[in-house]
Amino acid sequence: MARQPVEITTTLPMEDVAALFQRAMRVSWWSEFRGAGTQFEEPRGSVFDRLSGDQPDFVVMAVLGGGGTEIQKSAVHMNMWDRGSHREIMLGVGKALGAFGVKANRKIRRFVNALAAEDGSLRYTGI
Repeated sequence: MARQPVEITTTLPMEDVAALFQRAMRVSWWSEFRGAGTQFEEPRGSVFDRLSGDQPDFVVMAVLGGGGTEIQKSAVHMNMWDRGSHREIMLGVGKALGAFGVKANRKIRRFVNALAAEDGSLRYTGI
């Protein structure tokens, strides 16, 4: 379970990483049909984030449906930096009051497994 940020290093291009993240974060087709699917948003940051000298090149938040109720939703935040020869990714879990983050942690594991299947040199910590 991801209790701390999950840090990943991969050689995959940013576009491939983003596509794998999008697929891994999707919920079941039934949830999608009922309107409780995954929504991808640009997370709101703090004005103080701009002070960091190392801003991520790509940031997204996957809000995982909670059966239609706001209190059960959780989210996976992804920050990605392009370092030329490799990409650095940091994942974090956010959860609502009634969510324990179980779904988000499963989705993170699914994402890491998808990355590992595509990149034999993948390294990660935090899981």
